[in-house]
Amino acid sequence: MTKRIKKGTLCGANMVDVDSLDRVILAYLRDSARAPFVDIAKNVNVTERTVRTRMKRMEDNGVIRGYTIREAGIGLTALIRLKVGSGVEIGSLAGEYSGWSGVECIYEISGDADLVAIVHVDDTVSLRNLLDRMWLAAPGEITSTQTELVLEQY
Repeated sequence: MTKRIKKGTLCGANMVDVDSLDRVILAYLRDSARAPFVDIAKNVNVTERTVRTRMKRMEDNGVIRGYTIREAGIGLTALIRLKVGSGVEIGSLAGEYSGWSGVECIYEISGDADLVAIVHVDDTVSLRNLLDRMWLAAPGEITSTQTELVLEQY
């Protein structure tokens, strides 16, 4: 029997139940997103039907939002921290940005910044264009940005 854990807000989704079996399936998918259901089932010691059912539920609930390929050495992943001015509706701003091409996810965070965007772009020119677009879409609402490039993913 697996224990159900209440998961916090995900990008684009509300509270979602994710249990330990779901987490094992997700961990396997991170390394092999295109694996057949039967392979996943063998590796997590459940039936193929269980994997299909779990993955469909996670897709429907927004836990799994797509299956992507990220090739090492091609493109850039960056974290963009945004500080917004007082009185700015953070949720609306985040909602607008989250639908943009290249933006994987946006989190509202605590600390010096208000939002952090996880982005995937082709190169530094594309990153600059995305940053410019963010500033131009919210004139006077963003007070500062800080961009960090991801050097390695583990």
